[in-house]
Amino acid sequence: MRQAKDQDYYLHLHTLITDALLFLLMSVHLSSRFMPVAKRNEVLVRYLKPKLKEKNLADIKGDIRLMLNTARNKNGNLEKKLYLLNAQSKAHRVAGAELLYHLLVVLYDKEGIESKLLDESQPCEPGILYILEEHLEHCFKDGVQIAPVSLFIELERAPELIEVINQHSLYVAEMKEWNAMTHQAHMLLHPGQF
Repeated sequence: MRQAKDQDYYLHLHTLITDALLFLLMSVHLSSRFMPVAKRNEVLVRYLKPKLKEKNLADIKGDIRLMLNTARNKNGNLEKKLYLLNAQSKAHRVAGAELLYHLLVVLYDKEGIESKLLDESQPCEPGILYILEEHLEHCFKDGVQIAPVSLFIELERAPELIEVINQHSLYVAEMKEWNAMTHQAHMLLHPGQF
């Protein structure tokens, strides 16, 4: 669960930094005059201050406050700091098997769907998401996903899981096979973007 919270933290931080830099660059572009560092800091404060009240950014509230303090400091250059933070946040991105783990945690927490490695000597239980262990070994190389991951489930609402996974944005899910009579699904997880 700690890993899932870390993933959310880095995702929120990276998104906020990217959005703040885009807002600043668009403001500079729309301005007909040169914009000094002090004015750029004001633009960033105007963008970041309302973000303190957003509940979905509660995990990075302290970081937002530090950014605001940097911008309000007489000698502060928040734009420069944001570029440095952006580079660091890219370095902390979680990839490969850790993303799969995070997705499985989200599916369990939000959808109540448990996941297991498929043991062919045991019968499959309905409502459990199964992953082939040997398939996992071939889908990841040096922590990076190189092939789609196959998931198997027997669940009436399995087609709805495709949308749930795609909304989460860690993966792009596709229904490889669906048997409407037995409610058995074979889904593929392609790496997504964040």
